Amino acid sequence: MQEYERYIYRAPFVVPGQGEVLADGAVITEHGRVLAVGPYAELKDTVADAEPVDYEGHVIVPALVNAHAHLELSHLARLGRQARPRPADLPGWIRELLAERDLRGSFDPDEARFALARLYAGGCRAVLDIGNDPDAREIGDGFKSTVLFHLEMLGLSEAAQEAALVRLAELPDELCCTGHAPYSTGPRLLTALKERARRLGCLFPLHLAESAAEIEFLATGHGPFRDFLAERGVDPAGVAIPGASPVKYLDRLGLLDEKTICVHAVQVDEADIALLVARRAGVCLCPGSNRHLGVGRAPLPAFLTQGILPALGTDSLASNPELSLWREMAILRQDHPGVGPEVIFAMATRAGADLLGLGHELGRIAPGVSASLPAVVCAATSVAEVLEYLTTAGQEIRLEWIE
Repeated sequence: MQEYERYIYRAPFVVPGQGEVLADGAVITEHGRVLAVGPYAELKDTVADAEPVDYEGHVIVPALVNAHAHLELSHLARLGRQARPRPADLPGWIRELLAERDLRGSFDPDEARFALARLYAGGCRAVLDIGNDPDAREIGDGFKSTVLFHLEMLGLSEAAQEAALVRLAELPDELCCTGHAPYSTGPRLLTALKERARRLGCLFPLHLAESAAEIEFLATGHGPFRDFLAERGVDPAGVAIPGASPVKYLDRLGLLDEKTICVHAVQVDEADIALLVARRAGVCLCPGSNRHLGVGRAPLPAFLTQGILPALGTDSLASNPELSLWREMAILRQDHPGVGPEVIFAMATRAGADLLGLGHELGRIAPGVSASLPAVVCAATSVAEVLEYLTTAGQEIRLEWIE
């Protein structure tokens, strides 16, 4: 029986990942790498020794990339399923999260791995994962998915920052670290974390401008976050209030650069976005989490107008009923009907891969990238229908992996 080293996968449609949809397309692979992608009629006779594999009724797409998740919190999924009060109460949700974590432990490895497996089954090949427990960095061990783990550190008062800095100095260099948010991580600690990330070449993801309560606290020192911090034993009078937007505050600290990932970025204005552009900072939107917590919608059209193509993340099961990038795309289409499906799909693939430094491997179908590609069941009969279906079907999506 002949053993093949090359394969040619044909499907009614192939999406290379640049907004283009190929009708009657094909992908040629060898030893786990893509050799070529294009119309089947043009490729079928270029490799006589390739085994043909027909994916009739499917569309072959790039692997998805989840640019922000907290797999560690998967055992707290009850919080992501219950109704939230309106208007938004982010400090209230954090109270519930901390209470639930005190009751159920910092994380359950089995629940976290199951969440990662579900992401992979849904076409996700890479995850930027944030956790508070150093043991959570082992969640991705043995999985086909690439998991980029970052240890998240908090500390706002001077004493808490000092304790965190002592801990930071003891951590191994192979462990990437980041801060939580500008309302929970003080300036000395944020600066030290960023300096360490620069030295080690790590990314620097940070929750930023997620809620109106955050904007109020950083601008005035008042509001729900002041009350929350006082409850947690932090003297608000001892916290330096920047009197600026979160974006301007990070820039003042020198933290914005091409390795910084601003996660959520809901409460930003045109000037904030222009500053992110000038500093070449990355942006990751989490529409499912934002909808569940009621904190608002990120201004996607404004980002696009100023030249930023945000990546997509799911956040955690504690703030999102599902970890599905297909659902995130569907929510964005609902929230921003004027944004084309090709843009939304690029956010879940190419933008995430590039932001995580994996563009050479994932996020597109092109020569040299990984041949690990999802083949999505799709009944589309025209090119126009393909991206429309992929970005609106949400939880209806069914797929198998081309390995």
